[in-house]
Amino acid sequence: MDEQIIFTTTTAGTITNIHSFEQSNLRQCTVSAPNSAVQVGNKYLFVAQAQKALINVYNISGPHKRESIEQRLPLPEPVTCLEVVNHNTVSATTQIGGSLHKLPEFNLPYLLLATTESGKLYVWELNSGILLNVKPMAHYQSITKIKSIMQGKYIITSGADSRVIIWQTMDLVSSEDPKPIAILHDHTLPVTDFQVSSSRGQFLANSSIKLFTASKDSTIRCYNLRMMATKASRKKDNNNNNDDETLSKPKLIATFSLPFPITSICLDPADRVCYLGTNDGCFSLDLFYSLKGNKKIINLIQASGEDDKTRIFSLVENSLQEQQDATALYSMGQLLMQRIADLHVTKLEISMDGTILIIGDSMGRVSITEIFSKQILKTLQSLTTGQVSNGPVTNILHDIQFNDNKNQLVGITSKSSSAHSSNALKIPSLQRVIYDKNEHGQLHDIWFQVGETVNSGEISNPLSNFDQYLDNLKSQEFIFTKSTGMVSDVKVELPSTAQDKKIIVDESSKDKEISELKDNVEALTNAYKELRTMHEKLYEEHEQLTKK
Repeated sequence: MDEQIIFTTTTAGTITNIHSFEQSNLRQCTVSAPNSAVQVGNKYLFVAQAQKALINVYNISGPHKRESIEQRLPLPEPVTCLEVVNHNTVSATTQIGGSLHKLPEFNLPYLLLATTESGKLYVWELNSGILLNVKPMAHYQSITKIKSIMQGKYIITSGADSRVIIWQTMDLVSSEDPKPIAILHDHTLPVTDFQVSSSRGQFLANSSIKLFTASKDSTIRCYNLRMMATKASRKKDNNNNNDDETLSKPKLIATFSLPFPITSICLDPADRVCYLGTNDGCFSLDLFYSLKGNKKIINLIQASGEDDKTRIFSLVENSLQEQQDATALYSMGQLLMQRIADLHVTKLEISMDGTILIIGDSMGRVSITEIFSKQILKTLQSLTTGQVSNGPVTNILHDIQFNDNKNQLVGITSKSSSAHSSNALKIPSLQRVIYDKNEHGQLHDIWFQVGETVNSGEISNPLSNFDQYLDNLKSQEFIFTKSTGMVSDVKVELPSTAQDKKIIVDESSKDKEISELKDNVEALTNAYKELRTMHEKLYEEHEQLTKK
């Protein structure tokens, strides 16, 4: 298992790993906007091309990955940001027609979302290529990032108009004129990045999910999305003549201000630390802030009551030359942040275990940095023949890679993973005209591949059904020993047989110990007798000498 990194610059794209030196370049990959690349399943990579109404599709699946373009998807106009909404499938197998099937290699997500410089939002159904909806004025200016949360139930977009908008996916798909469920306009300059905490729940109303937004106005704002009310609760408040609007939008918990604009942020997998990327370097802020004076730990993003005011903190770099009292600074509304690296940061990502920070800078380099020691382990750069800089890093995608086939572990292969079957199906072309739901007689064809049937004697994926995996191994071992007569290295004994064998071993070991003890006693006795005779002779000689 390894952690795969896909990063793009203005003129190049690269696929590499954190813990190995394998590296391959993507051909004809020109990217100008951040967040313009998205990984589609475990097989494809979508990259929106700069100043072209085109998406390049690359095959990045194991031994069949290619540096050249697998497919080109024409678009109505050039797009800047991409995002996919996956199906709610969490298992490696799915049930179709009463039998279990493996997830196919050609397994596309449900929706493809794309944004433009003018703030337009496109929604396609990937399995059919149908254009479900277009929101002309999703933002007043260019959209900087788009992300799906809560298993695709909600969509969050940020824009250069300093706004962050939360949409409901069902409204974007079914409504002709979808309306956002929340609009955040606390920032005063373009929003460059946002991150969502790893806390989860079925809906926003009953989850503890938090939203971190970063902007060029040098502030980071943390919102509690649980404060959002449903439409039913808002109607109830209106009937009760309640003018309080705090329940209709997320609650702003805290605001953190920095001395310089923020280009990118990243959260620890356990939501313990927030990493900040700026033009002056990369910094870390402990969300569970420690006051060394009284040994007290404070949760900076703890959800407060509706009537509590938003906490405002000013971040100060922790200097090793000066003695800084964290308690005194906290009482003045200041927090200490640690410097991780001196780089012009454009993108940030973190490893699976939260120990390695992946930093992309303005020179097109990606630095693999150990957080604890603050040392750069290695620096990655696109393999190009020219001496000119490749431009800033625009995208960093991080994913876990299992051997050659990401869906399965080592030794578990699929019959459909051949080169012929991998190229048998193509992604449907994306339509340019919105699908009219009211017009009858229209075809709505969906391209879908059914995976192989899971046989009863076949080794299942241990990640999906571990008990069945052990049962299959046990039955196969039994067949192997009966057919070949060879004894397996793994020995399984019945409890009674093992107990009897243990008793026999204990009795034989006791007899050996008794015989050894008897021999030792006899040897000690003989040695004692010899010493006593020698002592008596010496004593007699001593008496004779004293008498003379």
